Amino acid sequence: MIKKVLTVLLIAVVTATSLFGQNKKAERQAMEQAKFDKAKAAIDAKLFAMLPDSYGPGAVAANVDEANFMAMEEDGFLYLQGASIAGNKYTNKLEVKSYEVSTDKKGNVNLKMIVSGSMINGRVEIQMRKGSNYADVVVTPNSGNRLEFSGEILPKTEAKYFKRPNVI
Repeated sequence: MIKKVLTVLLIAVVTATSLFGQNKKAERQAMEQAKFDKAKAAIDAKLFAMLPDSYGPGAVAANVDEANFMAMEEDGFLYLQGASIAGNKYTNKLEVKSYEVSTDKKGNVNLKMIVSGSMINGRVEIQMRKGSNYADVVVTPNSGNRLEFSGEILPKTEAKYFKRPNVI
């Protein structure tokens, strides 16, 4: 009799643990999807920002410097600031000549921009994978080195960054 009771209790605990794990996974996926939807809406509205947490292929580092950022602001310009993001120490104000958002068959969001500024002229490409607001960015200037960085795309109103006064 005791063996039967213990067996039933063990089965109940295993079942409850399994269901709890599935609920947590579903909650996490729903939260990530909500972040993705919010980031997609920010890209569509042309009001987004990113504080990268990795620079270059395979490099990951916590970005604790609010002065390293990429932001699309209300004035319609793209701002890149920080040596790892812009390749110089200035706040680069870039006119966006072309802004194309597309979604591939898998649901990934791709943004391609042609930009022009006093220090940077070229392409900025952003790829955000479906179900996450984490994106990879490639800045390909017409002359100079290609820059790569990654981080979370956020609505501009939720991003905390510091824009230096030395805008060029």
